[in-house]
Amino acid sequence: MEENVRQSESVPRCKYCKCDIHDDVLKVAFWMHDGLIVIEDVPARLCNGCGEQFLDEEVAQKIQQIFKNSTAEPERQIQASVYDLPQLEPMEKHSSFESIAANKKSRATLRCKYCESETVEELVKSAFWVNEQLIAIENIPARVCQQCKAQFYDDETAEKIAALDKIRTVPDGATRDVAVSVFSLANTGSAADKRYHQDKAGGLCE
Repeated sequence: MEENVRQSESVPRCKYCKCDIHDDVLKVAFWMHDGLIVIEDVPARLCNGCGEQFLDEEVAQKIQQIFKNSTAEPERQIQASVYDLPQLEPMEKHSSFESIAANKKSRATLRCKYCESETVEELVKSAFWVNEQLIAIENIPARVCQQCKAQFYDDETAEKIAALDKIRTVPDGATRDVAVSVFSLANTGSAADKRYHQDKAGGLCE
C-alpha cells in the first residue's frame, strides 16, 4: 500500500504520538501500478493527534485481496483530476526539491519510523478528497521506506500537503483526468462484517 496505513495493536493510544485513538470508517485512495483505486467502508482506528490510521490484520488482508484480484469488479467508477505539486505551489520556494529530483538514487542513512528500514529520496504521488471530489498530486518530494513503502515528508512539504488537504474547491489547471475504480469492504466478508459496516456507515472520514 502507498498510503501510511499501519496494522493496529490493542492499545487505546497511538504508538507514535501517544494521543487517543478512536474507531472510524474510512475511504482510502491507493496508487497501484495501473492507476488509482479507492476502497470505501474500511474500519480503522484513527489517531486524534497525528492522524495516523491503523488497520487490524483481517481488514488489511481483505484490502490485499482486492489488490491481488485483477478481475474484481468495482462498485463504480469516478473521475479524479491530477496535478503536479510544483503546479499548485511554486517549487522554487522549496529548498530541497532540486536536490531530491536530481538524487532519486540517494541512499542516505535515514530510517523508517515504522520498521527501521532504510529510506531513499523519491518523487511520490498522493490523493486528497476535496468535499466529494478526489484529486491526485504527483511529483511530491519524499523519503520512501524500501521495506514497507511508508512515505515521509520534510516539514515544508508536509505543510503544503496539509494546506492542500484543507481546500474546499477543486483548483483549475489539472494536467489530466483519470478514471478511478471504487471498491467497498462492506460487500466482502461475512454477514457479521456487513452488519458492522452498516452500523458505522454514518461515520465516513473524508
